[in-house]
Amino acid sequence: MAKKQLPQYQCKACGDSFSRWAGKCPSCGEWNQIEEVTNTSQGRFDSHGPTKPRDRKYTEPKSIGSVVSDSHSRIHTGFTELDLVLGGGIVPGSLVLVGGEPGVGKSTLVLEIAKNIADQGKVLYISGEESASQIGLRAKRMGVSSENILLSSEVYAENISQMISDLQPKVVFIDSIQTILKESLVNQAGTVTQLRESSQVFLETAKRTSVPIFLIGHITKEGQIAGPKVLEHLVDTVLYFEGDRFNYYRILRAVKNRFGAVGDTAIFEMVLGGLKQVLDRHRLFISPETEERSGSVLSSVMEGSRAISVEVQALVTKSSFGQARRMAEGLDNRRVILLSAVIEKYLGLPLSESDIFSNLAGGLSVDEPSLDLAITASIVSSFRDKPIPRETGYLGEVGLSGEVRSVGQISLRIKELVGIGISQVFLPHGNWKEVEGMFPSTKLTPIKHLQELGL
Repeated sequence: MAKKQLPQYQCKACGDSFSRWAGKCPSCGEWNQIEEVTNTSQGRFDSHGPTKPRDRKYTEPKSIGSVVSDSHSRIHTGFTELDLVLGGGIVPGSLVLVGGEPGVGKSTLVLEIAKNIADQGKVLYISGEESASQIGLRAKRMGVSSENILLSSEVYAENISQMISDLQPKVVFIDSIQTILKESLVNQAGTVTQLRESSQVFLETAKRTSVPIFLIGHITKEGQIAGPKVLEHLVDTVLYFEGDRFNYYRILRAVKNRFGAVGDTAIFEMVLGGLKQVLDRHRLFISPETEERSGSVLSSVMEGSRAISVEVQALVTKSSFGQARRMAEGLDNRRVILLSAVIEKYLGLPLSESDIFSNLAGGLSVDEPSLDLAITASIVSSFRDKPIPRETGYLGEVGLSGEVRSVGQISLRIKELVGIGISQVFLPHGNWKEVEGMFPSTKLTPIKHLQELGL
């Protein structure tokens, strides 16, 4: 008698598997995320016992020197910023997952990419959520009318795989992965099993045909891509499309990339005719006014492989309550509390009697220790109502004893600041040897302690 197969359960949040259902995941602590999955593994055992080794086929191994080549050039998307996020363009045979909240513009983005790539060859657009007429309305608004963009409403993974093999398109877009079904499974579309198995089919198809495939995914209310974490492990690149903080601006961020740096971002602006890339980031994160104001300090942060100039603002006012408040927008609130305590102890400022409000201009959210010195300078500037020259930048991490610690990628950060007209940069003394003599037209002031700021 065949042994009864026990049900298996998997957490959609972290991907861990369990032998029984539970309301709360023991691994990640999330509630109502564990679902039953179907065991689809087969071939290891049959009615006659284990499969014999001679029945199995394997790919002949090759030396690494014979497979390393540049024969596959990357496919350019038509957006220089997006190409940078992808590590130089779309890699043939790659599987890319694009996630974002409803209405943020994911379908508009992939249609813009399809429009740019259609000049190079056929583009296959699989839509399981919208009909061809709905996509046609959006395409008409965006001015997309290429004969090389092929639309299909197919929802079965096996049929889509066969379609890709027959058509051999330049790029494939699947919108969205939550609507795709694997015909051999009885689960509904969007379940853990369907997501995992359908994505596995597309992964195998992409590697076999060298056709890059983009999967569009939904975002849950917690801000994560809907489905198990194992989905993110399967794909080569994971991109998050964010837009709620920037109103009509959209940010595309790489959180996983096997072919480039993680953390690179591309900024788009939503206009009537679709999405337009923003090349001049300074007008977003730095005020264009040249007037000097107290509490406003310039610095730079690393976003993936490049530096971005940012403006740190602080407002220090007399507290109207019994306990002073510490609030931060775009910065780590705990870091602001820590730095205010360091300032009070080593610079002698009575901040315990004042409210401190700190902000990163432009709506950008960054949690990087290299902004410590800029936050400190902005708080001191606001408290003393002493404006800091707009040609001055601050870089460095601040320790609990008031020492200024070294930061990474210091040359890239200074180069970014010099590019926006900064003529003096305060930096950690530990980074001085790395950049000594590199920027002859810029005054570099190394400091070891907050007391050397001179504010």
